[in-house]
Amino acid sequence: MSTADDHIRDQGETQTVDLARYRAKRMRQRLLLVVDRLLRAIQQRDAERVWQLLDDPEAYRCIPANVREEALMMAQLPARALRAPVRLYRYQYLLHRLDDEPLEPSVDQSQLALDFTPPPAPVPVQRAAARELPFRDRRSPNGGPPRRGRERRRAGSS
Repeated sequence: MSTADDHIRDQGETQTVDLARYRAKRMRQRLLLVVDRLLRAIQQRDAERVWQLLDDPEAYRCIPANVREEALMMAQLPARALRAPVRLYRYQYLLHRLDDEPLEPSVDQSQLALDFTPPPAPVPVQRAAARELPFRDRRSPNGGPPRRGRERRRAGSS
């Protein structure tokens, strides 16, 4: 692995080393190792070993759910079954095709800029005077006093 001293520019400045590329390569190699071990355990129909490999937090986080389900199902098939873990092979193929470079964000970074200036103070809105409609008091059906609150609830029971 190279150090910052190995990358001296002509002007005497040190060149920064992007460690994301190295992390991406190591992650891909670890996943390929897990996939190879899964394929070996499936060929041997060792369901216990498949469970152990898939219980690893990194495998759980990085291997898609449908690939994990297929691996468990394939390990539980009888030895004479002629089925291949197609999804696992496809995942392995995609890992091999990945480059060691980290994925570049496809979003324009200028769109993600946050503006922290406080918003202008809200201007109070002048409301026009509301026109109120007069309502008469409701009278009980038999001409008694106006119905309010408790009396209204009791009116039907008496």
